[in-house]
Amino acid sequence: MVGTTGTPKHLVALAIVSILLSACEQKSSEATPPANPDGLHFPVACEPGKDCWIARYVNHGQGGKAKDYLCGGQSQPGHKGTDIAIADLGRMADGVAVLAAKSGTILRVRDGMPDVSVRKTGKAEVEGQKCGNGIVLAHDNGDESQYCHLKNNSITVAQGDTVTAGDQIAEIGLSGQTEFPHLHYMLRRDGQIIDPFDGSTMSDVCDASGPMLWAHDIAYEPLVLFELQASEEPPKRETIWQAGANILSRNSPALVLTARAMHIRQADQWHMVIRDPKGKTFVDQDMDIDKDHQFYYRFIGRKQPAGGFMPGIWTGELTASRADKDEKKVRIEFRVE
Repeated sequence: MVGTTGTPKHLVALAIVSILLSACEQKSSEATPPANPDGLHFPVACEPGKDCWIARYVNHGQGGKAKDYLCGGQSQPGHKGTDIAIADLGRMADGVAVLAAKSGTILRVRDGMPDVSVRKTGKAEVEGQKCGNGIVLAHDNGDESQYCHLKNNSITVAQGDTVTAGDQIAEIGLSGQTEFPHLHYMLRRDGQIIDPFDGSTMSDVCDASGPMLWAHDIAYEPLVLFELQASEEPPKRETIWQAGANILSRNSPALVLTARAMHIRQADQWHMVIRDPKGKTFVDQDMDIDKDHQFYYRFIGRKQPAGGFMPGIWTGELTASRADKDEKKVRIEFRVE
């Protein structure tokens, strides 16, 4: 059983995510001294590359092209902010805090919009309210931060309130024009969009010539691999952001492993494998990516064998390879009982 698509709770104790970007394990930005003490506090209570991911950067491309601050393709035409994604709707339901990037005063707030994918509501339903539930925060230096797609009824501030950098002001949601749970963060200066990764304006060319505005350095993510998902049936495009299962029944109709990613490139190679509790390979599949994809998912699996699935701890793994780049791996453990 192998599936694919081409376009656009949470596995708590049993999920193990191992991302091999280099020989050294990535450290939490909060565990190291700020590279820029006066810089922007990261606006989500998470560790980039571990339990949240930079899904899109500010676009610097011209003529309808997508280019991030390093001239890579990790953006989309006209994209005015930084998208910070979380694993799935299970994480969203648990609550992921959105934080004030800098001290200031709340200028505007909108709340009350439902957390529903735009694939279900349709774009016409959110016309004029694409940001969804949102906050605009004015900083003392004249800059403004805007936060979009916030969870319904999660906003903890009101117009006129003052906040300090790092204060919780809301939670990540699925409101407005979005298909996946994430925060769309925008920084404005004198009416222009500023890229917090190099301090340039959106209209500037992508040369990363300026300093990073974040208080802590944030690693560039040329390929985003989300947490793997285990399930008893193949996913659909409409259900791909639902939380996977950490426990499956031995009598499940099937055992399925799903991998999700962003910024896939033609000629990338994927290897997916499921192993039973004895370490024996249950399903093993090599995959060649035939074209670029902004969002992409694949799944492998097998229907229930005679006698049901073996009880115990199963493992799933994805290895993603790109020419002249390090491999990235994601691994999961889940129980069958």
